[in-house]
Amino acid sequence: MNSKKISEQSALAVYFCDMEHCEPGHAFGPAVRPHYLLHVILDGKGIYQKDGKTYHLEKGSSFLIPPMESTFYRADTEEPWSYAWVGFDGKSCKEVLEQTVFADSCIFTSDSEEEQEQVIHCMEDLLESFRTSWKTPLNPLGNLFLLLSCMSHPHAIAKEDYSAQYYRKAKEYIENNYTYPIRISDIARFVGIDRTYLYKIFMEQSSLSPKQYLLQHRLRIATQMLCNSSYTITEIAFSCGFKDAPAFSNYFKKYVGYTPRAFRQHFQKEKN
Repeated sequence: MNSKKISEQSALAVYFCDMEHCEPGHAFGPAVRPHYLLHVILDGKGIYQKDGKTYHLEKGSSFLIPPMESTFYRADTEEPWSYAWVGFDGKSCKEVLEQTVFADSCIFTSDSEEEQEQVIHCMEDLLESFRTSWKTPLNPLGNLFLLLSCMSHPHAIAKEDYSAQYYRKAKEYIENNYTYPIRISDIARFVGIDRTYLYKIFMEQSSLSPKQYLLQHRLRIATQMLCNSSYTITEIAFSCGFKDAPAFSNYFKKYVGYTPRAFRQHFQKEKN
């Protein structure tokens, strides 16, 4: 299976990972790659050229080569770099990279020695996991996420005001966990704010309290299941996070105007 087909089928996949100790002045390119290629400089320095720009990079920095874009890079003649690289691609690549510095740059640099060492450490872990991926095939992908998390966008919060970001994060938690017996305190803890502030944000953004939003989301999913499946009322109740079928039926009738059974019968009649 070629890399294009893998890319089309996978949300994100690691293709290859290796490292190289370059000779002075060692260069590659200009050339293009069929997938993303992320280099992490482990030691030394060199240059990376893209779109007519030259970047002078050294230990702890990284550069990302996008698919099918011509680039050139060369090791320094006096302090040639050593670097490790990882090739990856997939349907979720752009979405993942949007959360990193690579959303609007091809370069990651940091003045913090601690951050530089963290990036190098994550890259070394990725290398090691790739070498043993025949035993644990998910490890390289997990380590790629850890590496990219070290390169999060420094202005990610500035692009979206705090309350909107907290609201979005809380909604995602609800939509991913509504089937479990989650509490409002669980949502607030996940977002990183207190319950009072969470309540205020939900009222501002949706005119609903977090509890009301959670209930309405559960009922929305239950409605879809009633219309598009043959699951029993009890199965739907538990699947949507209700403690039992009677409680589910009471909430459903209050908000929809029908019992779940009557709603399903009415829907089937209209459908037929």
